[in-house]
Parts: sequence; C-alpha cells; structure tokens
Amino acid sequence: MATGADRSNAAGAIKKNIRVKATKFAGMNKSIACMILCAVVWMLLPAGLRGQQYVPAADGCRIEFKAVSHKDGEVIRGVLNSVKGKIIFDPKNVGAASFDINVGLAGITSGAAKINTELRKPAYFNPVKYPVIKIKSTSVKADGGSGVVYVMQGNLTIKDVTKPVHLQFTASPMGGGYIFRGRLVVSKQAFNIGSKEDGIDDEVSVYIEVRALQSKK
Repeated sequence: MATGADRSNAAGAIKKNIRVKATKFAGMNKSIACMILCAVVWMLLPAGLRGQQYVPAADGCRIEFKAVSHKDGEVIRGVLNSVKGKIIFDPKNVGAASFDINVGLAGITSGAAKINTELRKPAYFNPVKYPVIKIKSTSVKADGGSGVVYVMQGNLTIKDVTKPVHLQFTASPMGGGYIFRGRLVVSKQAFNIGSKEDGIDDEVSVYIEVRALQSKK
C-alpha cells in the first residue's frame, strides 16, 4: 500500500510533467505564431524590398544553341521556345533576385528534318525521357556594380546531369516586365550529349532570351 510520502512524490512528479508539457506547448505556439507573423510581414513588404515576381511569356522566349562540326566546319543550330517558371527580379534589390526556369524539349528544332531526328535520339537530348532542361539560380548580383549587366550563379540540369553554371545577362525593361538576355557555354560531354566520335565540338554556345511579364498572382 502506498504511503503518504509515496502519494506526495507521485503527485509532485505528475505536476512537474504537466508543467514540462505546458512549457513545450507554449514554445510550439510561439514558434507557429512567429512563422505566421513572418509570412504576413513578407507579404506586406513593398515589391521593391522583396522583388517583383514575373513569369515567362507564352511567346517571345527563345533558347538557341549552336555547335561547330570539326569535320567540315558546319554550324549546327537548335532552337527551343517553350519556357516556363518563376522569376523574382528588382534592379534596386538584385540580391533578392531568383530564377527557376524549365525549358521544354519537345519542340526542339534545327530547321533540318535529319538533324531534328538526331537531336531527339537517346544519345542527344532524348525529350521523351527528359522533357525539360532546368535552370535554377543560387545567387544573382550586379556585375561590377554597373546595374546594366548581372551575373547569375546557379545549376543547369540536362537529362540526368546537374552542373553549376555562371551566366551573365542583361535586363531590359518593357511594358509590364523585362526582357532577359544572356549567353553561356556548356560542354556537351559533361551533360552526356552526343559523343567524342560524332564530329561535333564539345563546346556549345547558348543564347537565352526570355520575355517575362509581371505575375498576376
């Protein structure tokens, strides 16, 4: 049979347990309240402080790549026009900028039926298995503080390979948005595109033009 001391000790332990749980619950409530408050403050910030959101326009976007055949010097070109994603950009707050872009491969074209067929093969872009190219920024800054040319560090994903990229670009204001233009050079072998024996130079020049409109969301 429990003694008075035993009952007193048990009661004390129960009270202590209740206080611990109450403290933890209160801490959780404070954390949730803080998260909600931060979200509300973020939404209320002026666009100039958090960056305006834009989306690629249905038309007016163009990704063009070209490589040179070292067999005969022929320039092989390809064009992609399907661009989707989200862009946050404000030239007054470049550090808050971000790019999250998907480029559809289904409509890849070179202007030549034979090359189009080759580009769609598994050895090259294989759009059936890998329908999009992904570009996602990790940082954006003004190049030399000029405010005219910007530098994006990020990741480029082609097929099942992701590599870091360094992209210089310009941002030209237009009605309701911007036109972003940039260039970069990628290694086709680094992304498992083609082979050393296909007679095409490893370096591929890429020109990017994205017409982005202010998001209505």
